[in-house]
Amino acid sequence: MAHGGGGGGGGGRAKVTPNLAMDEEGTRVLNITVLQRLDPAVEDILITAGHVTLYDFDTNLNQWSRKDVEGSLFVVKRNAQPRFQFVVMNRRNTDNLVEDLLGDFEYQLQVPYIMYRNAAQEVIGIWFYNSQECEEVANLFSRILNAFSKATPKPKAPSIKSEFEELEAAPTLVEGPLEPQTSNIIPATTHVQEDPLSAFFSNDDFIDLVYREIVKG
Repeated sequence: MAHGGGGGGGGGRAKVTPNLAMDEEGTRVLNITVLQRLDPAVEDILITAGHVTLYDFDTNLNQWSRKDVEGSLFVVKRNAQPRFQFVVMNRRNTDNLVEDLLGDFEYQLQVPYIMYRNAAQEVIGIWFYNSQECEEVANLFSRILNAFSKATPKPKAPSIKSEFEELEAAPTLVEGPLEPQTSNIIPATTHVQEDPLSAFFSNDDFIDLVYREIVKG
């Protein structure tokens, strides 16, 4: 008992600040290792959001419901097709969410939410605990989709890889603490034109549901 209350505790505390950057890099490496166990093609993490919760829109019932998915979100770069995905490491069960970031990916930003339609035509809302992370993830989505729009004339050509050159350098842009990039934040309509997704956002049921869940939690 006496051992825990002595100078050893103070010494441990003194090391936290100088090793903070190392701890962040260590966490990043650990996260990559975990993701690579699930998908060996994962090459790097481009950005991370600490905590998100996902919601489904039922088009038949015209209402939102909470998915059994919440946890950390990672946008990853892969060494195989599809080159970019985002993954939510689910804390509620073993079913992680994985979505491809392809040229036909549609999304709408309304901080602290991103709403998107996936390849299965499901409409899903993501609530971000950290609003800044929401903006930064949307900004990265924009860069990835812009790269796809340049590559669309020759979708199967080997030269497609060159269209992602600026994204190849992305890890250097996200190292260390993330900072606000308000000048680069995409407007909500950049990739969604007069889209039904806009109508889903105007439906207050989604926002009401999110805040009811927050109060319950």
